[in-house]
Amino acid sequence: MRKILLLLLLILISCNKEEFSKFDSIKKYNFGKAKVGDTIKYKFKLKNIADKPLEIYNIGTSCSCTGAIISDSIIEKNNYATILVSYVPTTQNVGSVKNSIVVEANTNPIFTTLYLEGIIEK
Repeated sequence: MRKILLLLLLILISCNKEEFSKFDSIKKYNFGKAKVGDTIKYKFKLKNIADKPLEIYNIGTSCSCTGAIISDSIIEKNNYATILVSYVPTTQNVGSVKNSIVVEANTNPIFTTLYLEGIIEK
């Protein structure tokens, strides 16, 4: 009886196991110093390090002065995609800035935040 209960417990645990994709990326890019009106561009490189495909559902940015475009929304195992981020600072951004790019994907946790930071001068 004990063996049967143990077997049932193991089956339940294995059935509830959720598999998530994972990706590896540099999470922060410091562009140094830039001036108001400059265009700052950076490509975040995402690598799928899981056995199942990585699916990017959505990408959001912290302000309208930052844009992000992904090269591919489905990334197979050991393959790469890039997120091209462009940022055009305004006079409201003078000083130290830290803009976020939020990636929603089939990962755990579902949201991953990437950062673009630096100093904006007039």
